[in-house]
Amino acid sequence: MSSRADSRDHLSVPSVVSDAPLDERRNHRRFLLEHLDFLTDVLTAEQIHRNRDLPVGCPGSTPEIVARRRGTNESFPCRYKTIKKPNGSPAPGAKCDCGDPLVGSDDPLDTVAACAISPSVESSSQHYFHKQERELISKIRASIGPWEEIHQLTAPQLEFVIQEKIPEEEISHKEIVSIVKLLDDVEKLSYTDGVTLNDFSTVPYDRQAEILSSLHGVQENDGWWLLLTAFDKPVWPEDPAVDSILCSLGLLTSSEARSENHRRESLEKQVTSRIIPVLFRGLAAHAWEGDVDACDKDCEIKNFLLSHRIRCQNTAHDGMTAVDLFAGAGGISCGLRQSGFNVKWAIDNNQKATDTYRFNHPEIPHRNIECEDIREIDAAQQIRSEAGVPDIVVGGPPCQSLSQAGYRSRLANDEDYSVLEDERTTLYQEYVEIIRELQPKALVMENVEGILNEVGNTGVKVIKWVIDALEQVGDGPQSLYEFEFRLIDLSKLGIPQKRERVILIGIRKDICNEPGQIQEIFDELVNSSSEVTSIRQALAGLPKLLRGEGGTVVAGKDPGRLSDYVQDNEMCSGTSLSFNHRAREHPMKKDQKLFEEALEPGETGWDVKYKKKEEYAELIDYDVGTEDNPRFKDKYRMLDWEKPSPTVVAHLAKDANSFVLPDYYEYVQEDEEKATKERYRGITPREAARLQSFPDDWVFLGPFTSWFRQIGNAIPPIAGRKIGEALQSVFENTGCSTVVQSGADSKEALSDD
Repeated sequence: MSSRADSRDHLSVPSVVSDAPLDERRNHRRFLLEHLDFLTDVLTAEQIHRNRDLPVGCPGSTPEIVARRRGTNESFPCRYKTIKKPNGSPAPGAKCDCGDPLVGSDDPLDTVAACAISPSVESSSQHYFHKQERELISKIRASIGPWEEIHQLTAPQLEFVIQEKIPEEEISHKEIVSIVKLLDDVEKLSYTDGVTLNDFSTVPYDRQAEILSSLHGVQENDGWWLLLTAFDKPVWPEDPAVDSILCSLGLLTSSEARSENHRRESLEKQVTSRIIPVLFRGLAAHAWEGDVDACDKDCEIKNFLLSHRIRCQNTAHDGMTAVDLFAGAGGISCGLRQSGFNVKWAIDNNQKATDTYRFNHPEIPHRNIECEDIREIDAAQQIRSEAGVPDIVVGGPPCQSLSQAGYRSRLANDEDYSVLEDERTTLYQEYVEIIRELQPKALVMENVEGILNEVGNTGVKVIKWVIDALEQVGDGPQSLYEFEFRLIDLSKLGIPQKRERVILIGIRKDICNEPGQIQEIFDELVNSSSEVTSIRQALAGLPKLLRGEGGTVVAGKDPGRLSDYVQDNEMCSGTSLSFNHRAREHPMKKDQKLFEEALEPGETGWDVKYKKKEEYAELIDYDVGTEDNPRFKDKYRMLDWEKPSPTVVAHLAKDANSFVLPDYYEYVQEDEEKATKERYRGITPREAARLQSFPDDWVFLGPFTSWFRQIGNAIPPIAGRKIGEALQSVFENTGCSTVVQSGADSKEALSDD
């Protein structure tokens, strides 16, 4: 029997975690506690995908009569059952995908008995992998009956009955004796009525754990684990393997992990009670089958680990520096990082987007990713103090007030609405003010096409406001910057969607010393890709889901050759899972009929209204204009696998009816056996992310609808990468310094010595 002191000696705590700055530890802990459900799904999917021995402890092995009170409509299925597996199927004959033999147990004594006949362990979490003992107990119960009847047998009698009824099972005399002695101990308990543990849950937790640990065959440390797994109580047992990974995550300090506690009560208070058993199970599986601090490129949970963040932050980052204003989910930062820039600071006022940003940028300290209204803080001062004067400032001030769809929507609800009075229209002023304060070597601004158009009949174009403001940046009558803007169809950069955006690039005049230099950058951008990328190429390798399938993470990808788009842009690197890949159910019969029968690839609701049979035309019950004067054509639209996508928009958060994928096995790979109408559905967030050129390991946090908003509002990473590469080339040719000292005065940015 191992003591708790012995167990604490087996703790493995990375030294880098012990040295983590206090503010980073606190911020990471707070961040992590918000996203433990996501972490649990990733741990589960990782185990499934890597074909590891799945842990027992299934919720179905805990009798509901002793579990914590559940609402009448509540169900808590096993995570290993809810995680989608591409072309997967449960183990033959298993009651659950996890393969726990005790699923369907009617008495917690089943789990206790399996624990009692298991080999001695250094850590209670090792019991998650003792399936053979649980299989034996399950068969004994099924062939002989209730524990009360089993207890009537002596050890020799029990051995004889087992040999007679389940001859294929090998059971030792020692195991037989352990079962008999355990049942004797249970019968003597004053808290139960007979040889059962069904009415044991009225005892206080401390006393329950103490009693369980005193039963024959149960080790001292196993009482709390049994309380968690056999009785479904919201307790977090002390366990060296799990505690080690908690330290790597930053949820425990090394001193807390080595304290003489039977349980982690601080975690019990902070973690949702329904997450405790599934998270503990997932962490145990990762610790015993993976590693407590696996930070290589193949570790699926590395970005959750505080140890990984600190290592990333301690690694020297050479190259030009950047800050990202109105950063959103980090599309342009993703691209800049790929091009060699070191992003040092970012800000956005959307909590879900900044959570996504900080998760995917472990190299940036939490304090340097601000979730604030840029108008409410001194952003320039914070950038100076935390990141130094950057080489480049990038950003896309919110553009909803200038988008055509957004303008129509607001005007319909408010006849007095004015774009010019919308506070988002003038947010560019904050961007320009930061340029004025910091005077970086270069700036990049992205916005919608509407910035070029006259606003109503006002004679005003917002782009002119922006240019006028930038021309005032400098100490004299002349602007400090050379700048140009251009409306670019980003599909010309190799992005698989028609997406027209205004890109404005400015370079400081002391650097931009050749006429037409920025124009050459734009020419290089639009000529950077000679081929149009189709939806089929963009989505290569992603699991082909039916309506309603998928989820936070899918355990794997589809086999087969990846397209050049996916390979050349390393879309699949960094993960073997499919994150944010969930398909809507589309329960409305009208929509299903439109998807399955009326629409063809490339067609819209207008085509159904005026070119289809009358029975289909009746399904279009909204205004699509007349046959000669169409309007709002794309409320319903079916995509064409062989063409680029239309512009991916944030409206996908509301519905995906204008981004309906036809069945791949009907239109691309003709396969009658696989083809099904259930695959006619709106695109998933991960598919939208692929169309936006996000790599597969770029995880979006927050609720389902938020994933779509973050993706639709983002600047495609490929655009960020190619802009970054072009600017790097300019800087290299002018011999610019790549190092800027933190706290430098704004005027120091004028010198590249």
